[in-house]
Amino acid sequence: MSVRFSIVLSGLLLSLAAIPASFAQNPLETSGSATGGTVAPAPAKEAPAAPGAQSAGNAESEAGSIASRIEAARKQGKDVSKAEAEEKQGEAALQAGYKAEAAQHFDRAKQDLGTM
Repeated sequence: MSVRFSIVLSGLLLSLAAIPASFAQNPLETSGSATGGTVAPAPAKEAPAAPGAQSAGNAESEAGSIASRIEAARKQGKDVSKAEAEEKQGEAALQAGYKAEAAQHFDRAKQDLGTM
């Protein structure tokens, strides 16, 4: 092992030793600790709906309706690829709890189908 390598390695080890073991602001506490705080609730996942968009509460009921509209348009020979993509994105947003975003995707799917 070369002297230069040893010096670099020693410097690296000293640097790592100076890093605190935990990045938490407070030391870890047991779950029954009297000094433990509470975790803030997660923020609401619903974003405000765009003007003219359907209400977020309507998104869940709209999900099934879009699928049947896509199927009807497909039977008429229409290109439903864009509407299907919007429907899938809407379903994913709905599953994640983003109702307002889901509603926007469902509205775009209806626009792509020409049923809005």
